[in-house]
Amino acid sequence: MSTSFSRDRSRTLPFAAEIGALGVVFGDIGTSPLYALKQGVLAVGGTNFIGADVLGLLSLITWSIILSVTVKYVMLVLRADNDGEGGILALVTLLDLHRSAIGLRWYLLAAGLLGAAMLIGDGVLTPAISVLSAIEGLQVISPELEHWVVALTCLVLLAIFFSQRLGTERIASFFGPVMLLWFGSLAALGVYGILQAPQVIAGLDPRHGIMLMVQHPGLAGVILGACFLAVTGGEALYADLGHFGRPVIARAWLFVAMPALLLNYFGQGAILLVDPSAVRNPFYDLCPDMFDVPLLFLATAATVIASQSIITGVFSLAKQAIELGYLPPMRIRYTSEHNEQHIYVGRLNWLLMIACIAVVLGFEASEKLASAYGIAVAFAMVTTSILFIAQVKRAWGWPSFAVWAMAAGLLAVDFAFASANMTKIHDGGWLPLSIAAVIIFVMVSWRRGLEAVVAQQVRFTEPLDNFVARKDRVNDVEAPRTAIFLSRAGAMTPVALSRMADLLKVRFEKAVIVSVWIAARPRVSVEDRVKVTTLNEGFVRVDLRFGYMQQIDVPSVLGPALSARGIDPDAAIYVIGHERIIPPDEVIKLRDVVAHVFAFLARNAERSVDRFGLPRARTVEIGYPVKL
Repeated sequence: MSTSFSRDRSRTLPFAAEIGALGVVFGDIGTSPLYALKQGVLAVGGTNFIGADVLGLLSLITWSIILSVTVKYVMLVLRADNDGEGGILALVTLLDLHRSAIGLRWYLLAAGLLGAAMLIGDGVLTPAISVLSAIEGLQVISPELEHWVVALTCLVLLAIFFSQRLGTERIASFFGPVMLLWFGSLAALGVYGILQAPQVIAGLDPRHGIMLMVQHPGLAGVILGACFLAVTGGEALYADLGHFGRPVIARAWLFVAMPALLLNYFGQGAILLVDPSAVRNPFYDLCPDMFDVPLLFLATAATVIASQSIITGVFSLAKQAIELGYLPPMRIRYTSEHNEQHIYVGRLNWLLMIACIAVVLGFEASEKLASAYGIAVAFAMVTTSILFIAQVKRAWGWPSFAVWAMAAGLLAVDFAFASANMTKIHDGGWLPLSIAAVIIFVMVSWRRGLEAVVAQQVRFTEPLDNFVARKDRVNDVEAPRTAIFLSRAGAMTPVALSRMADLLKVRFEKAVIVSVWIAARPRVSVEDRVKVTTLNEGFVRVDLRFGYMQQIDVPSVLGPALSARGIDPDAAIYVIGHERIIPPDEVIKLRDVVAHVFAFLARNAERSVDRFGLPRARTVEIGYPVKL
């Protein structure tokens, strides 16, 4: 699903954008009824629950949805966009933390990276628990099929990940209508259940939630952690802001998704009041028997869409991290001619697939996996609140007392959920934390390594102005063509140019020094993308700027600028430097480990010739060692 889809279709079809948002934004949170209330009842005591427990759980779920999703995201956070884009890294760039992170700003950057790592880790758990909980409906339809649940879940996950390389543009148009049918079914089933026990509506009263926590103080953390499962996926409202915009997301949530979710939760609660044995799977037991099989297929389709949404979200987040210099370049394939947000990251896709299937095989049941699920999103929500508060204080002009009052309210809710989820660590919560720790270590290693490489390059080169001004190059052999050199830092001479001049005594008729810069905003307009500076008759410096969400194609942007100055871009050769990273011989300190990790990542990173779309037949790579 794309921005262009939502905006163009919305001009011709009423509510097309809102329907599209249902398929992209609300897939994750929309499948939470499959397991959230069930886990809450199990947290209270399983089959030993009483009616007051059900009302208390419904109260906690209702007000969690209202406070964490409606108030926090829809009313507040969605307003903090970076040229229309949202997400944790959008806040990082809004605050300009990736360029000057010192003092308090360093802690804010650390919070942002932690949140990003948690969301990438969530890409492992969301497809696993969503698909597994949907397939578990087989146990309700036919208990003898129970032993097929794990195998079928793995098959569905394989199909999801293998289909990623095809792109989602063609099938994305079906996501919205399917999810509209799903939410409609949730609402209808909810009304059906409520009519059987109307007294369940009392669960709207927040006092029931408070009483539940008071009556079970030893289980308060576990209960709140289970109820948090109802709001996992709320972060997607902000992450997908750029696809549809705040008004569309707000309308889709307030008039479709939220009412359907609440109705279904209360319907499940009503069934539990009527038949306590429905705790085995209150979602499917809510459904009349004749509709069990259609509901199973619809639930599976909804979880496939939810999985698709989180996977493409991870791809988008990874691309932002790559362009901001926190992950090594990976080959990114653009699967749409109309929208740069439709991407496929092959290596990441296969890593997610292996991890998802391993999680399903390891946990085997959604109620076990629920212990691991939620903790990543809880911490991501905390970091989003921290960065959002910093942005409000910095740019919104609110009085201090209003900022701190809002901060107290947001963080009180988020920290309550985060603390509750900490009770899950020994039951599986260690998994997302471990995944996030690995991702953060990779991010830090890559960033530190890049900084070390730039520092080491000083040994091989000199300021560009000094190189251009030198007179001892006049006797060098002149190659009668134009060479385009890619420079990591525009103020310094590219290492490849310096080494060709020093070792081969070669100069070119025209040398174009190109630096690629990633702006702290998602897109850079065409008129702001190219800046050309003529240094002298033989040297031209070009600065190219791209947004962190844009495809980087250097020849297509550079070509017109060179043609306008009488340089034939199709006859020019590209010369790029390639660092051969040499880590320390001995591993004594943590920085030595970081150096070895960076060396490994650098060896396996995408080459510049592919990342920047350079023509292979006219590109020369010059390698040189860099010892860390």
